[in-house]
Amino acid sequence: MNMKKITAMIISIILTVMLMASNAWAVAGSCVQTPYTYGPGSFVKVVFVCTGDSTDGSIPTQTVGSDIMDLITGFYWLASVKAYHTPGGTAPDAADVAVLMNGQDLLGGKGANLIHPTATYDVVPYSSFISSYRYPPITSTITVTVSNQATDSANYSIELIFSR
Repeated sequence: MNMKKITAMIISIILTVMLMASNAWAVAGSCVQTPYTYGPGSFVKVVFVCTGDSTDGSIPTQTVGSDIMDLITGFYWLASVKAYHTPGGTAPDAADVAVLMNGQDLLGGKGANLIHPTATYDVVPYSSFISSYRYPPITSTITVTVSNQATDSANYSIELIFSR
């Protein structure tokens, strides 16, 4: 091989490696979960402070930690859910939140547009089957999903309030 072909091949390999590495620089979306308890047996607040993926704004499904689930299962019910832009961070798109237990959305679809770029919104659990607000007892693992949030690295918080 002549020197020009070797140089071209080396440059091609370097560019390929750099392109592959740029995908590795993307930061996956995530949330930090923090529980707060108020008074003996009063209520428990679980705060998810989230940062969306650096390429598409998404976060993976979030599961309430097993230590919190041990505390609230059978003794508490979901009282409300609140979402807001985390102060000092990148504003999110308007996005939908679902709080699931056994695959059922405890918000009954009322979490649509719960995340707002600037405002704080909250909602109480709703049953779309009976067309009424309700407070479901916690009997198994709770998960939280966010959809339609596409701002790269957006920062927002979701609070779940469980009460007795």
